[in-house]
Amino acid sequence: MQIKNAVVLVTGANRGLGHAFVNALLEAGAAKIYAAARDPSSITLAGVTPIQLDVTNAADITAAAERAALT
Repeated sequence: MQIKNAVVLVTGANRGLGHAFVNALLEAGAAKIYAAARDPSSITLAGVTPIQLDVTNAADITAAAERAALT
């Protein structure tokens, strides 16, 4: 899989495995990283775009997909 210059979306990016994925993607040279969490203010990593996403909420899913599609 080619990560360098890719546009990616990581759910649960504010902690645990999601946070680790975001760090790895930053190191691998992803061009744009959407870091999703229920509370986007909990995303503290530099170089990412925080995005609100509760995967159990259809409106959040639609909004996140529309926002990420603009890239």
